[in-house]
Amino acid sequence: MRNDRSLVRSGQWWDHKIPPLIAAAVLAVLPASDPNGLQLFVDLILFLITAVGVAAFGHVVNDLADIKTDAVAGAPNQMAALSTQTRAVVLSGTVACGLLPWIWLPRTTAALSLLGIEVLLLIVYSLKPIRLKDRAAAGVLADALYAYVVPVLLSIEVFTQVGGISGPGWAITLTVGFWALLMGLRGILWHQVGDIAHDQRAGLSTLATRIGVTYARRILGVMVIVEFAAAALALIVVSRGTGETWLPLFGLAYVLYRMFQMSVLWSEPVHLRSLRHSGGRIRFLGFVLLNEFVEKWLPLAALIALALRLPLMWFAVLLYVVLFENAAVEFLRRDLAALPDAMNRIAHERKSRANIRRVASARKALVAKGPALVTAEIQNRCRWVFVVCGPEMHTETLRTAVRHLAPLTSLEIWVVTDSTRNVRPIDPEGIHQVVDVATPEHFDDHQASIWLKTGIHRHLPVGEWCYLDTDIIAVRPGVEEIFEHRHGPVAFASDLTISVNQVDRFSPWAMNCECTGHGDTHSCSHLREQISERFGVEVPGDWVHWNGGVFLFGPDSAEFLDMWNARAIASFEWPEWRTRDQGALIATAWTQSQQDCPRLPAEFNFIADLGNGDLCLDPQLGWALHPAGPWHQARLMHLYTSRLEDPEWELGRDVEAPVIRQTLVRANRWRRFELRQKAKSEYEDALQGAAQGRQRFGLELRNAYWSIEGNLGLLWLRIRRQPNRLRISRLKAGLGRRIGAKGRSA
Repeated sequence: MRNDRSLVRSGQWWDHKIPPLIAAAVLAVLPASDPNGLQLFVDLILFLITAVGVAAFGHVVNDLADIKTDAVAGAPNQMAALSTQTRAVVLSGTVACGLLPWIWLPRTTAALSLLGIEVLLLIVYSLKPIRLKDRAAAGVLADALYAYVVPVLLSIEVFTQVGGISGPGWAITLTVGFWALLMGLRGILWHQVGDIAHDQRAGLSTLATRIGVTYARRILGVMVIVEFAAAALALIVVSRGTGETWLPLFGLAYVLYRMFQMSVLWSEPVHLRSLRHSGGRIRFLGFVLLNEFVEKWLPLAALIALALRLPLMWFAVLLYVVLFENAAVEFLRRDLAALPDAMNRIAHERKSRANIRRVASARKALVAKGPALVTAEIQNRCRWVFVVCGPEMHTETLRTAVRHLAPLTSLEIWVVTDSTRNVRPIDPEGIHQVVDVATPEHFDDHQASIWLKTGIHRHLPVGEWCYLDTDIIAVRPGVEEIFEHRHGPVAFASDLTISVNQVDRFSPWAMNCECTGHGDTHSCSHLREQISERFGVEVPGDWVHWNGGVFLFGPDSAEFLDMWNARAIASFEWPEWRTRDQGALIATAWTQSQQDCPRLPAEFNFIADLGNGDLCLDPQLGWALHPAGPWHQARLMHLYTSRLEDPEWELGRDVEAPVIRQTLVRANRWRRFELRQKAKSEYEDALQGAAQGRQRFGLELRNAYWSIEGNLGLLWLRIRRQPNRLRISRLKAGLGRRIGAKGRSA
């Protein structure tokens, strides 16, 4: 029942916090010998209502208490814009939702005590004078208790009463409670690490701000191992205490299948070496393995086990599948479709490994040659520049980008940042100059980065500059040749994340509209409509827009960049627009009639999206967004879907290898598609030819018919008229005409 605002705003709270309560409730009632199916179903619905109400109460109280601090930190607050009367109504509604179901739910002393503890924790966590939120370790412990421990124990207590059985033994209570505690501690501490910059600006004293990011990550790296062991122990203890012997076997099967998923089915496979550092353990053991089990697998398995005994509960299973993210839907939607390709990849593994070695050795040989030679003019006037500020992952991504660019260039590398926002200081290795700029305090970190990026020319000396996002990785020498391709005020590459892209295709990603960017709604006109409404510019929906990850600018670029900057900042306030800079860039390009400005070649900003199902890498041809080409020998790669913040990240292992393994499958699939299309085309041509042949034959047949009918008609007419021609009078007249004609001629 944790009031995590980021989860509530993103709509993920429902899928993260309710499923563990469902799992606890169903497992608590499973040992019952003859439970009432209808009563159980109704009580489960009522308990979920009270869980939502109590969680919403905590969220509202937290927002009310944080109105001032959120304003200082630039964080959104849903209560800030409401009137006092509206706030009172909302708060009263959450209280009613949380308490009314207890008219029907079992009101045992233990259940009401746990409910009271939950509400008390939510209050003292946010409100002064206690406000545990600002008390470091006490705040972390309180969050873990009200987020997982108390709700899970309350769920167990209520549904053991619903099932008419005695409460859980001390062994189950301790092991399940300890597992829930570790899960809650990991969740809130990781959340604090991500919010450390906001909390520091707001003056909040959390555990993460006190001990620092590095120490917090170390604690989490150890904690997640203990949590994994606690989860295994809890499954065994619950199995013995309830007689549900399938639980440990189910947990083991889940781990084995999850490893199969991560190593075979995923386009970016997980490698065991990633578990050597704390970040990899936190991500894979904690969030990928344990959270997925509790949120998507265990609740569904428990409901199915109960439905096998109570047929009425199949309706609950159906509702759960529809309302929550779950393993069954995920398997049907993703895994089942990926299995054929996975089997093909395994079949081609030998050739794939050979290609991986060839590509890696060729790239390493090029990198070993060092930077390409450049002219003195380029050396003196041209520089690279990055912008970074905020969360730790961005500074870690910058480190990876600089580590790959520095060996391949002799030009200076600059970084523009706001050091007050950075969770971790910028590593100076490979960087020639760091420009520290104070950003507007009311911007969040993402907005501040856009403010710096679009107005970057104001903070740098005069010269020729190439801006790079921190997810741009240099892969081969000759990157300086990019400076030869600016033939206007600015130079950008096309935003080709897939083989065919355009403004309308990008629109769902730039607008807060209901279009999803997938399937039938992968395109919409909302971006064009907003550009027309806000800026009075008409942009064609099929225009291929620019990608802002790499661009060139110089002394004559100020007018363009100033307009881009002003429009990007203005869009922060528009509810229809997402916090991105591309929409403002499109509008600026068309306003200044630069839409036909020469673009950077794709090799200087090749976008290798690992989610692109057509992405290919061939040892001879290079990279392509589709098996049909065109192919590029990329020099700067845009890897926005790769985990560049991972210290163990490697270009060969994490990008080239998975794409090469997929390429053989994709190329074969494309060839099969071409053959099917060719066969289909030939078949359609044959049908069309046959139709035309039949048409010609029919025409000829009709002509022959009418010719025969006409000739027969003439013959019949002659036959009918023949008796008249043989009459004596006509014969004599004819003979007289012939004799007279001969006499005149003589």
